[in-house]
Amino acid sequence: MSNDRLAWPILLILLTVLVPSLGVVWMMREAVSNERLAASQRLREAYQVQLESVVKNVEQDWSERLAEISKLASKGSPSYAFKEIVEKKFCDSVLIRDQEGVLLYPDENPRVNESPNDSDPRWYRAQRFEYVDKNYRAARQVYAEISRDHEEVLQRVTAQLAEVRCLLKLNERDEAAIVLKSIRQQENAFDRQGRSLAAVSELRLLQILNRESASWKEIAKKLEQRLGNYRTVSMPSSQRRFLMAELQALTDEPIYWPTQAAEKLAAEVAETLGASPGGSRSLSKTNLPEIWSQTSQDKRLVLLMSEETIRRELATFAKGQSLPEGVEFVVTSAKEPDQALVSMPIGQRLGPWRVSLVATEGDLFERNSQQQKAFHAWIALIVIGTTCVLGWLLAATIRRRLQLAQLKNDLVATVSHELKTPLAAIRLLVDTLLEAEDQPDRSTGDTRTREYLELISKENSRLTRLIENFLTFSRMERNKQRFDFQPIDLSEATRKSAEVFEEHIGELSSPLTLRLAGPLMVSADFDALVTVVVNLLENAWKYSEDDKEIVLATSTDGSNAVVAVRDHGIGLSARDQRRIFDRFYQVDQKVSRTREGCGLGLSIVHAIVEAHGGEVSVESQLGEGSTFEVRLPLVEVKQQQDVASEVAGAIT
Repeated sequence: MSNDRLAWPILLILLTVLVPSLGVVWMMREAVSNERLAASQRLREAYQVQLESVVKNVEQDWSERLAEISKLASKGSPSYAFKEIVEKKFCDSVLIRDQEGVLLYPDENPRVNESPNDSDPRWYRAQRFEYVDKNYRAARQVYAEISRDHEEVLQRVTAQLAEVRCLLKLNERDEAAIVLKSIRQQENAFDRQGRSLAAVSELRLLQILNRESASWKEIAKKLEQRLGNYRTVSMPSSQRRFLMAELQALTDEPIYWPTQAAEKLAAEVAETLGASPGGSRSLSKTNLPEIWSQTSQDKRLVLLMSEETIRRELATFAKGQSLPEGVEFVVTSAKEPDQALVSMPIGQRLGPWRVSLVATEGDLFERNSQQQKAFHAWIALIVIGTTCVLGWLLAATIRRRLQLAQLKNDLVATVSHELKTPLAAIRLLVDTLLEAEDQPDRSTGDTRTREYLELISKENSRLTRLIENFLTFSRMERNKQRFDFQPIDLSEATRKSAEVFEEHIGELSSPLTLRLAGPLMVSADFDALVTVVVNLLENAWKYSEDDKEIVLATSTDGSNAVVAVRDHGIGLSARDQRRIFDRFYQVDQKVSRTREGCGLGLSIVHAIVEAHGGEVSVESQLGEGSTFEVRLPLVEVKQQQDVASEVAGAIT
């Protein structure tokens, strides 16, 4: 009933607080939404200003780098300028032209050399021996004569290479190697296309010598250095590319030339653009996929860059710029999808390339909005949570007050009823005795008087026990109960409890069976334990029929001493077992009224046992009786021996 009376006030309190709170939350949500739009606009404007500054600086840095690269074109030969530009890593490759736009590198102009004397009849005879007659030995002898007789480098080296060709056809590798080694010393020997004949001889040596020999390794190392030397070693780009590929194929170890990929890319682009390529001063796509070109201001250089290089260089220029926290610089082309916070073209010189600011961790605007939402959500939760807690505390206070009021009412009703019955009986017996004094027949007066006085004494004892229970309950409620803990024998306290119980009840209609174990030493208050056992016995007696017996037993259970009270009474339901130790709780009001009781006995048992560090439990079935067990910790073995010695000494 009290719970029903409490539900509506609590509900009204919660509604009174929650309805305004929900309104506040809704308004906060709308405010956050509007704030998000305003904050997004402010952020975009700030980022736009920041990006404009970045774009201006990047475009300026790019132009300065182009001017720096252009200065390298006038340093040394075109091939050396090619190497210097590529090693700057600003671009992947470059085409170098003269002032008229003629391509100098990767296709240099042929070197002017003295041509072999084709009018010498020995050349015709040697070639006839080699190609027509297949007389390689005769051809070799003629080529050797030509190389001995001519002083011109080109004429002599050309004849030696022809001699090597014939020796290899004769499978005379050692002789061929000797001739090639002599050619290798001719550093200034070039053919009509400007190709280095010394480099050609080194490649042929690597093809015929044993790879495991020291000579082979020395020649391979020399050729590797020659191909990477653009300052003093001159050769056409096509020969350099060919020799790089051939040498890489001959050796098992990887060889790295910084210019090898650039040589290949320049040749591919030069082939697609023609001998005298045009060019745009802004970045523009070539016919090769993902390759872009840009012509320098003086039109002498055509820089070739992959998209990856463009992104890297632009990002490098932007790296030194001041960027807002939480964003990063990203380079994109015009065709790529743009999901940036703000985006802007870099300028005419960089064609369709754009720079953008993107959030480093998701949508910056959304993250900022989520932070605002989270902040307001936490405020709302704190407000609502505080309101609910305060409402719960208020409800708990009201409930506690109602429970105390109900407890007082129950106490008054119980005390009134329980005190009224013995007092009415005493008054009736006293009135009867007074009326008997005026009656003339006193033959049976003494007997009746004694009987009535015994009844009065019994009711007085009942009244005394009732008042003692009330006083004990009051002290425990106020935490005023004090216990005198001493090592005692639980079995002895149980035997004493049985004697007190028999004095209270008088003649029992059912037998009380004692099954006591040996000494069970516990640390407890002797009188308090007697009260516990007596209350359990009275409870068992009250809810047992006349033909049922009560068993009182002690035993041990591990480290605990156990007192058990078993009856064969009406038993308890599962619900009653959960509430049996509550104050003023009585299972059967009809039985409690006929057998006396106020519902405090078992609650007092529970409080005393807990104060002793033990526990009390019940097992029961309806119609089959109940068993109440009290478990108390046994004292340590040494302490038991000391106590037993004291008891033995006292007896002696």
